[in-house]
Amino acid sequence: MTVTSVPVALGPTRGRPEPAGRGPELLPLEPGQQYRFTFAMDACVGCHSCEVACAEQNATALDEPWRRVGEIEAGQYPTTRRFNLSMACNHCIEPTCLSGCPTNAYEKLANGIVTHHAEECVGCQYCIWNCPYEVPVYSAARKVVSKCDLCKPRLEAGQEPACVLACPTRAIGVEPVDVASWRADHAAADAPGLPPSAITLSTTAIRVPPGLGGEVRTGDDHRVEPEDPHWPLIALTLLTQLALGAVAATTLLDAVGTTGPAAGGAGALGGAATAAFVAGSAALSASLLHLGRPARALKALRNLRTSWLSREVALFVAFAAAALAYAASSHLGLAHPVRLGVGVAATAAGAAGVYASARLYLVPARPVWNSLRTPVSFAATAVAAGPLLALLAVDRSAAPAGAVAALVAAAAAGTLLQLACHLHLVRALRRAGDRQHRGTAELLGRRRDLVLARLGLAGLALALLASVVPTGLDGPAAGGRLAAALLAVAAGELAGRYLFYVTVVPYRVAGSFFGR
Repeated sequence: MTVTSVPVALGPTRGRPEPAGRGPELLPLEPGQQYRFTFAMDACVGCHSCEVACAEQNATALDEPWRRVGEIEAGQYPTTRRFNLSMACNHCIEPTCLSGCPTNAYEKLANGIVTHHAEECVGCQYCIWNCPYEVPVYSAARKVVSKCDLCKPRLEAGQEPACVLACPTRAIGVEPVDVASWRADHAAADAPGLPPSAITLSTTAIRVPPGLGGEVRTGDDHRVEPEDPHWPLIALTLLTQLALGAVAATTLLDAVGTTGPAAGGAGALGGAATAAFVAGSAALSASLLHLGRPARALKALRNLRTSWLSREVALFVAFAAAALAYAASSHLGLAHPVRLGVGVAATAAGAAGVYASARLYLVPARPVWNSLRTPVSFAATAVAAGPLLALLAVDRSAAPAGAVAALVAAAAAGTLLQLACHLHLVRALRRAGDRQHRGTAELLGRRRDLVLARLGLAGLALALLASVVPTGLDGPAAGGRLAAALLAVAAGELAGRYLFYVTVVPYRVAGSFFGR
C-alpha cells in the first residue's frame, strides 16, 4: 500500500517533528488522493480536548457531538491495559450515509470529504441507521442531522481541523491518502471497538498498540440499551403490509367471480378494497410523523437511483393511488376485466413497496436486521392479517366457499410463518457470539413479557381460525371469530414489530464506561 502522508501522520509521539507550517500548502493533494484522519491509540490520554474543540468550532450541542472518545480495555486482571478511541466521521470511500439518503443531502467532494447539506435534509435519520459508526447525529431542535466535515473551512484556509490542533499529544492527525491503494488494503482502518471497515471502506488510519491481542472489550460492553421504538414506522410497516394483504385477498376473490347485491361484485368487493386503501393511506400519513421536516417530505423522492427509502416512498404512493382506483372501480361496478386489472396492478405495487420497505432494514450496520428474516417477516404480516381484513369487509356469502377457506388458510399460514421467523431468530441469537446478537438476546430477555404475549396471541389466532371452518364461513359466528382472530394477529404483530425496533443492537464506535 502506498500512502502519501505529511508530518502529522502516525509517527512516534515523542521526538517527532512538529506539523508543517499553516499555509495553503499544508496538505497538498495529488490526483487520486483524498483527505483522511489518522489516530494513534497509544498516544491518546483521554483528555477529551478534541471533543471540546470540535464542539466549539462547529457550535454543536453537548448531546450532539461530532467527535466522541471511547474506551478500550485489554487483558485480564491483574494484567490489564486501557486505551482510548477518538473518532469522528471517517469520510469513507463508499459512504452508506450518502447512498442511503433519500434527499441527496450528502455529497462526497473531490477532496474526499463527505459533507452534509442541512437545507436538503428532511430529518428521516436513515443515514444514522446506515452508518456503522453512527456518525450523523440528529438535532431535535433543528429537526435535521449533522456531521463532521473535517473542518473543511479550516482546511481550505490552510489550517488543521480543530480536533487535530487541540490534541496535546498529537494523537489525531490529518493527511492525504491514495484512494486506489487504500481500497486494495484498508486493514489499518480496523481496530478494537470499531465496526468492520469493509462496510464503508473507512479511510481513518489507526495505530493499534502492539501486543493488544487477547481479550479486548469496549468500555460500554457491559451496557446494552433499547433503541427508539419509532412508532410512526411501526404504523407505516404494519399498515402497508395489512393493506397489501387485503388488496391481494380482494383481488383473489374478484378473480374467482365473487358477486354481490350489485352486479359485477361492487357490493361484495367495494368495502374490502376501500378498507385496504384506508389502511395504506393511514400508513403514509403516519410516516410523516417520523420526519423532522414533514412539510418537505416530497424531497424523499430525489434519490431513486440508490436509496431504498426513496423507492419505498414512490412505490407506496403508487400503491395508494392504485388501491384508490381499485376501490373506485369496485364501487362503480366497472367491467370485470378492467377492475381485475386494476386490482392486480395495486397488488403488484404494494408487493414492490413492502419489498422496498424490507430492504431498508437490510443494512450491515445492524446485523440482526440484516437477514432474510426481515423480508420474510414483513411478507408474513401481509399474509396473516390482510386476508382477515378482506374477509371481514367483503360479503362472504357472495364469495365461493373454497376461496374464503383458502384465505383463512393463508392467514393461518402467515401466522405460522411468523412463528418460524421467531424461532429462526432465537437460533441465530444462540449461535452468534458478536455483541450485536448478544445484545439483542439480552434485550429480548428483558421484555420476555412481550415475547410471550406475542407467541400467545399467535396461538390464539390459530385456534380461532381453526374453529371457523367447521362452523361455516359466512355466518355471524364466523364473522365474530374472524374479527377476534384479526385482533389477535394485529396485537401480536404490534408487539413483534415493537420488539423488532427496540431490541436491535447496531454497530457503533466504542463508548465509555459511564456513557456513550
